[in-house]
Amino acid sequence: METKTRVGAIIIQNDKILMLKGVHKELWTPGGKIDNNESEEECLQRELDEEIGVKLKSMKFFGEYMRKSHYHDYMMKNRMYLVEIEGTPKPDKEIKEVIWLSKGDFENKKYLIIPVIEEEVFSDLKAKKLF
Repeated sequence: METKTRVGAIIIQNDKILMLKGVHKELWTPGGKIDNNESEEECLQRELDEEIGVKLKSMKFFGEYMRKSHYHDYMMKNRMYLVEIEGTPKPDKEIKEVIWLSKGDFENKKYLIIPVIEEEVFSDLKAKKLF
């Protein structure tokens, strides 16, 4: 099965994580697949600008998560970064809503979240006492 790489941003401010809602019912973190010969940093900057109109201030590697894509028939390598941004996130045309998810919202399952984020990334964030 083909493998594609997605670079994702974990943006935490005021004890909340920035999540996006698009055409699907589940929330996900900002980011996307690498185009052509882009670096991970270039990909993340492009996606942050396209999706929520902000600039990448800093990024620190957090972890890599491999699983079958939730929506497509290929494996997805999710490379996640702790990210700081400049600007106020605003939804782009492909994003319906920007949601600042609190720990309570997550624990009470207020929203559906893409499985790799809900089951693996958030688990690691909690283990490292970041969320």
